Amino acid sequence: MRPRSLFTQTALTVAVTLVAFMVLSMSAAAYFVYVPLANRYADDFAAVIVSAAHSLQSLPENMHAELRRQLLQDHGIIVAEETSDLSTSNEDIIYETHFHDALARRAGQDLAIYESETSPLIWVDVPAHGKLFRLGFDGKRLGVNPPVVLLLALVGGALLTLAVSLMEVRRVVRPLDHLSDMAKKVGRGLRPERVPEEGPEEIAALAAAFNQMSTDLRQMAENRTVMIAGLSHDLRTPLTRLALAVEMLDEEADVDLVRRIRRDLDTMNNLIGQFVQFSQGIEDECPVQLDLRQILDSLANDLRSEGAVLRLHRNDPPCVYYADPIALERVLTNLMRNAVHYGDGQPIDVTLRCAETGVSIEISDRGPGIPADQLDAVFRPFHRLEIARNTRTGGSGLGLSIAQQLAVKHGWTISLLPREGGGTTARLALPVANRFGLRLSSCAA
Repeated sequence: MRPRSLFTQTALTVAVTLVAFMVLSMSAAAYFVYVPLANRYADDFAAVIVSAAHSLQSLPENMHAELRRQLLQDHGIIVAEETSDLSTSNEDIIYETHFHDALARRAGQDLAIYESETSPLIWVDVPAHGKLFRLGFDGKRLGVNPPVVLLLALVGGALLTLAVSLMEVRRVVRPLDHLSDMAKKVGRGLRPERVPEEGPEEIAALAAAFNQMSTDLRQMAENRTVMIAGLSHDLRTPLTRLALAVEMLDEEADVDLVRRIRRDLDTMNNLIGQFVQFSQGIEDECPVQLDLRQILDSLANDLRSEGAVLRLHRNDPPCVYYADPIALERVLTNLMRNAVHYGDGQPIDVTLRCAETGVSIEISDRGPGIPADQLDAVFRPFHRLEIARNTRTGGSGLGLSIAQQLAVKHGWTISLLPREGGGTTARLALPVANRFGLRLSSCAA
């Protein structure tokens, strides 16, 4: 699975590149440096060994002592009289293969190489004109390990490069993470502080562009609010005059017509109020301690007074929660009214679930339900299902949009789920951290 974060992707890319570099460097060093050097070293030492055996055979016995002294002093070679504690040479010795091949070339035949069991010496039986000479030398001469040195150097350099690269990547990614957090706040309708315009030129330019975008969005929202407020004022003025004119009609006016006009005027005023509400959003308020049971009781009683049938299901202990009361009541009101409008006159069930592991409020109706492909679309402004367009109480299509806007702003989650037996369940999930006041805004402090 491909990592999704920029830091992980960059770290993985740098690590894979360094590993490939190490493999390539080791292969090139082994082929062009280690093998030629090993062959040359083995060949030179094999030549010394074979030459020493031939010198011992050709010189008289009285000169052997001087020759042995010179061989030991100059080349570290020992001439043995008799060695019995020998075993076959260890093939793990790094130069053993090269040395064996070089001896075979110099002597014209394969020579046996032995390793002493009681000392660090290595022995070679070298024939010279019918005589056999056993020559020994310190095994450390074949035990040197240039590849290990090269590997350690490359690994050390690679790790150092990787550490520095990751530090540099982190320095670049940190401001991007900060920008991402600020962008999420803007998406939730909040007004984050300005991002520091510092660091590398590209990052500083990105921060400046983000700050300008945030300012422009705030200005656009304010302009929208002012424009809709002005339109609502201009529209409500003639609506008020129409309402006064209706009230001043004489008693001979058509009662049914007057009733329909009053209903239409009320509907238009409600629609204008929804437009203003959607454009304004809500300012942040300090979270306060609320009893969710009392809030649901109050909202349910308001709807019952309008003729709705609501059944409140709750667990016994009080459910204390810290939240913005105005925003929470607006979200719940919109969800409950939405359920009443599309519930086909059936009772609405409101269930409060409050526990240490989670808090949720479920509002369930027995209406026609929402098609699966429309579950996301119904949260878009002015989007209404076909059933809503065909009824006079369909509204403007802003109720769920307002609820979703406020929920996202405060970190809540609204889910629309099919209800078993028909209908829809609107679930409002609240962060459990606010259940105990663990995540309050700075104004509460």
